Amino acid sequence: MKWIESLSKQIESLANAKKFLISDNSKSIEFIISLTENIEGFHYFTGIGKNGFVAAKVASTFNSLGIRSMFVDPVNTLHGDMDIFSSKDILYILSKSGETEELIRFVKALIRNDFNNIITVTSTKQSSLQSLSRYTLYIPVETEGDHLEMAPVASSVVYMAVLQSLGVELSSKRGFTRKDFVRCHPGGTLGKWRESSEED
Repeated sequence: MKWIESLSKQIESLANAKKFLISDNSKSIEFIISLTENIEGFHYFTGIGKNGFVAAKVASTFNSLGIRSMFVDPVNTLHGDMDIFSSKDILYILSKSGETEELIRFVKALIRNDFNNIITVTSTKQSSLQSLSRYTLYIPVETEGDHLEMAPVASSVVYMAVLQSLGVELSSKRGFTRKDFVRCHPGGTLGKWRESSEED
């Protein structure tokens, strides 16, 4: 498989996800936005393997946009960190199959601790995680765009793009401004831009 074919398949997967999420048959993304825009606590994100990296990146983006967020490792959290969750928080679980054993165990432990404000982001309908979670954001990914159809290539792109877009809307609704953004980024080029602006 040539790189351009893989890239084309990734773009196609993202376009198909967009088409599905704005279709008349799917109001799930609008429901998730209405559900999460009034969250007073943390937006937690979790996943296993490559989806763990995606979850961490999305949490970082949410923080950049003024939304208090954190990535949680589901395995490590089971070993002493279960009390970090409160009724004001929400947890996004990323799992394409919805059958990831570590995540299933994590969710069951959360439910036993009376925390069920959980959104499963998945590409599989009627999965174990969906049945355990309070809410589900189904995002179809029909091809991964690699020569094996096994590596999480397109699904990583799609999940990251959709969730970051959700973060952008939430940030916009909260009135997060350019000044707020710069204030939260004292380092790097943005920090220098802020310093030069203050001097002026």
